[in-house]
Amino acid sequence: MKLVLRFLVPFLCIFSLTACGVQGSYTDQLPDPADLSDPRSFEGVSDVKGFDEIEPVTDKAEPALPVELTDADGNDVTVTDASRILALDIYGTYTNTLSGLGLADNIVGRTVSSTEPNLADLPVVTEGGHNINVEAVLELQPTLVIADHSIGPRDAIDQIRAAGVTTVVMEPERTIDSVGEDITTLGDALGLPDEARELADRSTKEIDEAKEAIKKLVPDDPMRMAFLYARGNGGVFFIMGDGTGAQDLIEGIGGVDLAAENNLSYAEPANAEALARINPEVIIMMTNGLESTGGIDGLLERPGVAQTTAGQKKRIVTIPDGQSLAFGPMTGQTLVKLAKAVYDPDNE
Repeated sequence: MKLVLRFLVPFLCIFSLTACGVQGSYTDQLPDPADLSDPRSFEGVSDVKGFDEIEPVTDKAEPALPVELTDADGNDVTVTDASRILALDIYGTYTNTLSGLGLADNIVGRTVSSTEPNLADLPVVTEGGHNINVEAVLELQPTLVIADHSIGPRDAIDQIRAAGVTTVVMEPERTIDSVGEDITTLGDALGLPDEARELADRSTKEIDEAKEAIKKLVPDDPMRMAFLYARGNGGVFFIMGDGTGAQDLIEGIGGVDLAAENNLSYAEPANAEALARINPEVIIMMTNGLESTGGIDGLLERPGVAQTTAGQKKRIVTIPDGQSLAFGPMTGQTLVKLAKAVYDPDNE
């Protein structure tokens, strides 16, 4: 665990958990492998969409507070009130997890990556992408801010803490294998350990079922993929590499991650030389990222893109920003929908 919990009041009664937390499997959305065409024959952009909202494990979440802990920055924190929560990270993982724990109604604001329909009317407290607007945060009078250093700047988090707001800095692994641990770490900090373990168990089961079902769709010669991150038509254009989660996502659907194969670092410029070297058959992008470049036409104007196999076929798969690399309780659903967009796009 990345948080050191020094004291916990007694766990909530197990009977507070409800049967409504059991979600059905998403694997029935996948096609029969016998009905598949050659996935390399498809052309054009495929959009991953239509996500189901997360089913909370309880509709009566009552955090057992106070919880004392040492957060990932080494700060001693006592969480006493979770009635007004701001959960801030670049992927939107924390708001998904809070909703799964039954605390959606306690969330008072969001980042641009928290794109869940139930949060759409909440004020956004980030600007210019993923920079925290401290004034906007304080205006919402949160009783608890949960954040990590995927979002910043660091001094913005320090300012929020200095203003007297209880602030917990997390350090999740944020990989497919760590989904369960990341959920339980957050749940423990909120005084919801039993709910967190139920959500973690459900989430890891969905991931295992999804990966096993997807294996049947993967061609004998796995497809070669890259995850590109873009914002606008300027210099923000990167191949997502080591530590970004792109490898987990691509390998989770049976693809070959070209960034890993070529030993690329965290995020390397997606220039013409780099794209020619990896030459993906499929490019995965965040939905807003492709839109910000001017869509497929704008993307193809970037040096090197049109020369790749993916560019020649316009074989781009987009996934909502808040689901792409979140690796939270919706990961199983994400893998299923992404696999369908790659291997069976004509029947989405």
